[in-house]
Amino acid sequence: MARIADTNIDAIFTTAQEWGTKCLIEGKSLLWPARDIWSKTNLGRFKTCYIDRPDTSKDKNFEKKLQEQLANADDDVTRLACELLLIYFQFPSEDSVSAARKAQLILQVAKWKNLPIDDDSHLGRFGAGVGNPGLVYNTGRPNELTYLARFALALTEMEPAARAALLTDHRQTRALLDTLAETHRNEFGRPPQIRHVLLYLLYPDEYERIASEGHKDRISEAFGEIIEGLESTDIDDRLKAIRTELEKLIAGTPLDFYWDPLRPCWYSPGGSETISPLQALQIKKQIVLYGPPGTGKTYQARAVAHTLVQQALLKTWGPKRYFTDLIKVKEISSNRVQRTQFHPGYGYEDFIRGLQLGENGKTEYRDGVLLRLVTDLNAEPEDLRNIPFVLILDEMNRADLSRVLGECFSLMEDRDTKVQLAGHDAIPRLVQLPDNLYIIGTMNLIDQSLEHVDFALRRRFFWVFRGFTVEDFLEVSKARWEGLRTAKKVKLTWERVAPEFTTLAERARRLNEEIDANSYLGQQYQIGHTYFCDVVGFVLLYLAAFDIKRQRVLFNAKGGALDPVLTLWQYAIEPLLGQYLSGIDAAERIRILSQFQQVLTAPP
Repeated sequence: MARIADTNIDAIFTTAQEWGTKCLIEGKSLLWPARDIWSKTNLGRFKTCYIDRPDTSKDKNFEKKLQEQLANADDDVTRLACELLLIYFQFPSEDSVSAARKAQLILQVAKWKNLPIDDDSHLGRFGAGVGNPGLVYNTGRPNELTYLARFALALTEMEPAARAALLTDHRQTRALLDTLAETHRNEFGRPPQIRHVLLYLLYPDEYERIASEGHKDRISEAFGEIIEGLESTDIDDRLKAIRTELEKLIAGTPLDFYWDPLRPCWYSPGGSETISPLQALQIKKQIVLYGPPGTGKTYQARAVAHTLVQQALLKTWGPKRYFTDLIKVKEISSNRVQRTQFHPGYGYEDFIRGLQLGENGKTEYRDGVLLRLVTDLNAEPEDLRNIPFVLILDEMNRADLSRVLGECFSLMEDRDTKVQLAGHDAIPRLVQLPDNLYIIGTMNLIDQSLEHVDFALRRRFFWVFRGFTVEDFLEVSKARWEGLRTAKKVKLTWERVAPEFTTLAERARRLNEEIDANSYLGQQYQIGHTYFCDVVGFVLLYLAAFDIKRQRVLFNAKGGALDPVLTLWQYAIEPLLGQYLSGIDAAERIRILSQFQQVLTAPP
C-alpha cells in the first residue's frame, strides 16, 4: 500500500474523502456546510469569471489576479474559489507552502467579500502536508485550479448516483482525469500535476504520493524489469505492480519511492519534466553541468554518477540480489566514481600521458589519469564490464581544454575506434575508451564564458544548465539546519522555520531574476543557492546571542529582514555582487546594489 502511516496525513485523507462525498457527489461545501457551493450552476459561474477569463499578465501576483477575476462574482463563487484552494493545498508539504500560509490565503480570499467561514476545522488539517510537488505546481497555480474545476464540472454532468459510482472506482476516475488532460496539458506537454495529486488523495492505497509524471516515468524505467511481461502500459498500473514486487523483496520495511533504499535507484537532482541529467548521460555518455558558482554542480555530478551505477547494478543483478546486499551496492557505487580537479596548470601529461624521468634516469612515458583508468577498466573481471564507471572532470574550463584532452576528442566522439597516441613508442600505443566509461564535466560560467569553448568539444557533450532553484535551496538549508540544530541543541524544528526559509527562497529567486535582467550582469552572474544557505549558521548565532525563544528568525511580521538575513547580505551577497560590478561607475554600482538589497531584505 502507498499510504504513509502519519496522523497528519490521515487528517488530509479525511478532508479528501469528505470533499468527495459532500462536494463532488452532493454538491455541498466543506467550509460552509449549509450551502450548495459545488453545484453545476455555481461551478458554471466560476468558469465564466475565472476559466473563461484567464489573466496572463506578468506584473501581478496570483492573489491580485484572482481578486480582479472574482470582483464581479457573487458570494458563492468566491466561496467556491476558497474551497478549490483548500483542495489544491492538501498535498504540498511545509517546505513548499506552509500550513499557516495556506490558511491565510483562503481566509484572505473569503475576506474580499467579508465572508466568515462557518466551519474552519479543515483549515487546521493541513499539517506538514504530503510531499513537495515542485515549483511548477506553485507557479502554475491558475492552470492547476482550472483543471480541478473542470473535473468537478464534468462530474456535475452526471446524476449523483452515477458520480458516486464513478468515485468508488479509481480506474473510472483516472479515465475521466486523463480525458480532461488531453486538452489541458502544461508547458511540458504533461497533464497538470493535480491530476496525480487527486488520485493519491482520493485513493491512497492505489496510487503513489508522487505529483510529477516525470518522476513516475523514471521510476518505471528504473524498476521496469521487475514487472517484465505486464500488459498494462498505464504508468500508475505499472507503479503499483512495481510496489507489489518490491514489497515481496524488502519485507518489513515501509516503502516510499522518495526514501532509501528506493530513491537512489531512480532519482538524481536537477531533472526537468522533459529530460534529466541522468538520462542525458545515458544517451550521450558525456555531459557538462554548467552554471554560476555555488549551484551545486559537483554535488549533482556525484549524485548523477552514483545513481547511474546503482541503476546498472539493479538491472544486472536483479532486484533480489540488489536489495539483499545494499552494503555491497554502496561499496561498488563509491569505488566506481572518480573525481579529477582541473586548474590552469593542468596539462596533457596529467590527463593523458607525458615524459618523466624513470628509475634508471631515462625519460619514459607515464600514463595520466585517463590512460590509467582505461587500463584498469580493461583489466576488470567480466561481471563488472556492464557496470558504469564515471569520471568527473571538475571545473574543467579552468584548464586549456584543447591541450589537456588531446586525442580524447576523437576517443569521446567514436567509442568504436582506436586512436594512436602521439609520441615515439617502440610499439605504437592504440587507445580506445571502454564502453562503460562515462564522463561528467562541470563548468563555472564566471571562470570562462562558454563562448570560448571549442566547438569540437561542444558537440561531444550534452550541456545541462544548473542554476539557482528554490527546491535546492530549501533542501540544502533543511539538511544544514537539522545537522547544526542537533550539534548546537537548538529546540526550533525545521517545520517551525520552513515558512521563513521559503520566503527567503522566493526573494533569492527574485534577486537572481533582477541579476539576470541587469545590463551589466546576466545569467552567468546569478548567485547559487549555497551562498544563501549560509544564513543557517547566522540564524543559530542569532538565537544563541539573544538566549530567548524567538518566534521569527529571518523576517519580522511585516516582512522586513532580521539580523541573519542582513548579515548574509553584508558578508556574502553584497561583496560578491560588488566584485561583479567593480568595473562600472561607483554611483551606479551603489544604486544597483541598493536595488538588489531591497529585493532581498525590504518588506514587500
